[in-house]
Amino acid sequence: MPAQLAVVGATIRTMDPDLPFASAVAVRDGVIVAVGDDACVRDACDGTTEVIDGTGWTLTPGLTDGHQHLLHGAELARGVSFDRVGSLDEVRAMLAAERARVGAGEFVVGYALEYAAFGGAPYHHDLIDAAAGEGPCLILSLDLHTVFANAHAIRLAGLTGREKFEDGSFMVCDDSGEPTGEAREMSAMFTLLSLRPTPSQQERLSWYADAIRAQNAVGITGIHQMDGSLDTAAVLADLEAAGDLGMRVHLHYLVEPTYDDDHLAGLAAARDEAGRRWRAHGVKFLMDGVIDTGTAWLEEPDTHGAGLDPMWPEHGRYQSAVRRFHDAGFAVTTHAIGDRAVREVLDTYDSLPSGGRRHRIEHVETAPDSTLRRFRPMGVTASMQPIHLRWLLPDLSDPWSQRLGHARCQHAMPSGDLSAAGALVVLGSDWPVAPYDPRLGFFAAQLRRAPDLADNGPIGASRPLSGLETLAGYTVNAARAVGDQGRAGVLKVGAQADLVAWGADPVTTPPEDVLELPCLLTIVDGTVVHRAEA
Repeated sequence: MPAQLAVVGATIRTMDPDLPFASAVAVRDGVIVAVGDDACVRDACDGTTEVIDGTGWTLTPGLTDGHQHLLHGAELARGVSFDRVGSLDEVRAMLAAERARVGAGEFVVGYALEYAAFGGAPYHHDLIDAAAGEGPCLILSLDLHTVFANAHAIRLAGLTGREKFEDGSFMVCDDSGEPTGEAREMSAMFTLLSLRPTPSQQERLSWYADAIRAQNAVGITGIHQMDGSLDTAAVLADLEAAGDLGMRVHLHYLVEPTYDDDHLAGLAAARDEAGRRWRAHGVKFLMDGVIDTGTAWLEEPDTHGAGLDPMWPEHGRYQSAVRRFHDAGFAVTTHAIGDRAVREVLDTYDSLPSGGRRHRIEHVETAPDSTLRRFRPMGVTASMQPIHLRWLLPDLSDPWSQRLGHARCQHAMPSGDLSAAGALVVLGSDWPVAPYDPRLGFFAAQLRRAPDLADNGPIGASRPLSGLETLAGYTVNAARAVGDQGRAGVLKVGAQADLVAWGADPVTTPPEDVLELPCLLTIVDGTVVHRAEA
């Protein structure tokens, strides 16, 4: 049978060591059927094939975001975006404008608020009550690990300051024991977030579909979904049935410390849930929180004396749960940001019987070289998000650096050090924590700073990634991490037909220019899901 679609006359970076470059590729039924020079590929075509002239284009495998929260991102990224808002005055002005828009008594919601916006002051609802006006207000922090509420929302939730949670979450209280409106970590956060109006399922599905299309437009053809529940599979199936699942999704079920045995058994039974473009692959644990609020698990306390507690208060329960899912054939991944969290997770993985799927650690924001060197011989994947460097400043005046202190900041978010040590490094965004546009990731991975900050040099002393290492992190490495090596993340005969056409080679384009690199065509499973307007 002839190919359904072909691109000819392009420069193709295949990520296949046996044929690193080509000029043409053809696909049929979601699979690559020919790749090579134009003449070779035209032999696979006939008059029914859509042949696209790729002159001036560079094709790469489609990009996989190795850590994302697609569904929650589409739901939480509503209302006011405080992304890159740097002062309390700006926050207040935006809240007042949103109150005027939605009206008295309605929810004001926002997201992506940086801790630095409070100017180093501890949060108290008094800071925003007047601006938030008459009605409840909830703002999500940039990292999704904190919610800031106004006084109205505190009353609505019935908070007393005496709430207890099993997962290390807590409500911050003032000196008199009254809640300030700051809820740190998941259970405490959702006590407040559950107050919001519930959208209809159709609304949610439309939000998810919009988010997928927006990501297709910047070259994303797949994600590793990191917060799945037993309901997530049904949502993905609904999206696929409606023709709206324009990407591949590798689903990881979230495992909370509060889950009882029945819930764990239900997750274990759902291991083989799958559709054409999605499948359940693994489970995800959270060993700690974040450095900025003192909930990361550190070997030594941070500058505020915090950072000495894990999110799993009973460490043995974490170890036994990891063993349970390992034995059941799941890939296990764990959020571990602090140096002790990373070490403890590696120790747990090291205690497991050999065999099974490849396990991984998410974030690894601070760890000594001796810990980083353990990844390669243990076969543990390092899932990294270079774009998170956007919140760090060279002068160490940002909240993350202030918490850690100078010595521990020098090897912040060491993607390049892990790669140099031979670890399999997968790259992603953690959206909606950070923007999903992989071009921002290419910039940050190679220059180790945010594109909207002055060029005062790289953040810390960790090694930057090269352009080719960065592309590998979004393609072949991402495929290998989920057991799809040879079938995904590469353009070769028999591989999945997921590819993207750029206006130039993202590997050789200077990082300062990669932000403007046009994404011209995105193909998922052999179907065009994005085509730039002429």
